[in-house]
Amino acid sequence: MPRGKPVIRGIRGAPDILPERVAAWHRVEAVTHRLMAAYGYQEIRTPVFEKTDLFVRSIGAGTDIVEKEMYTFEDRGGESLTLRPEGTAPVIRAYLEHRLTTRGPLCKVYYLGPMFRHERPQAGRFRQFHQIGAEAIGLGTPAVDAEVLALLTHLFEALEVRGLLLELNSIGDAVCRPVFRDRFAAYMRRRRADLCPDCHARLERNPLRILDCKVERCRAVAAEAPKPSAMLCAACEEHFHEVQSLLALLKIDFTLNDRLVRGLDYYTRTTFEFVNPALGAQNAVAGGGRYDGLV
Repeated sequence: MPRGKPVIRGIRGAPDILPERVAAWHRVEAVTHRLMAAYGYQEIRTPVFEKTDLFVRSIGAGTDIVEKEMYTFEDRGGESLTLRPEGTAPVIRAYLEHRLTTRGPLCKVYYLGPMFRHERPQAGRFRQFHQIGAEAIGLGTPAVDAEVLALLTHLFEALEVRGLLLELNSIGDAVCRPVFRDRFAAYMRRRRADLCPDCHARLERNPLRILDCKVERCRAVAAEAPKPSAMLCAACEEHFHEVQSLLALLKIDFTLNDRLVRGLDYYTRTTFEFVNPALGAQNAVAGGGRYDGLV
């Protein structure tokens, strides 16, 4: 008898959602829609692929995402396209392209959908993963930062996600961040011999990405490096203090983490992560921050 054809299996890191799990996904989506609406956010849907240059310019040419993790291809017309590795840049593209600025000083939108990164599949890391995001565009006030953090806190409570800690930092703005970056880079050059090969490359292209390295000797070097919190300008320091005061008023617990920079170049001032220490190295459940320079 002829042999059967070999079974084509799914792609590693892109799991199927089987029928018995779909009900749980529906619940997450329903809770998200309800809570976002209560906070005044409207849903937006963007394509799963965009022009590659959108991500290179927004995320940063020297980031690991752009250099190693994007699924990029040429269409039949020779244009370079990329499956979206994150959701913020496409939303900002749509915001500007469709002139949503005309709808008022503050545009609040949210999205749910799949994102794609060419990573080594492991616990907490997938090649196709699903993301919920909220974007408040137009106002630079600390109250907007605090509202987003309150929204996420309430979302996790509604979904009964427990064991999370909110970590907070400020990485400065166009005035004070370059001062920190230059001092950080100078320190890392003095410690170059103690860094891994990947961090040698990061040092030349984007020194702050060294803070993302998981190699123990690089983490030890970074622990002794200059801190962004020590170099904030007066305006950034006041902004960050107000964010903390508002969170205290809302009774939202947090801890300060002056190593929290995030892996995307567009962030300014407030950055945050919700982490679960029980998850090990890949413990970030949610993260984000302000991005005044992206719009």
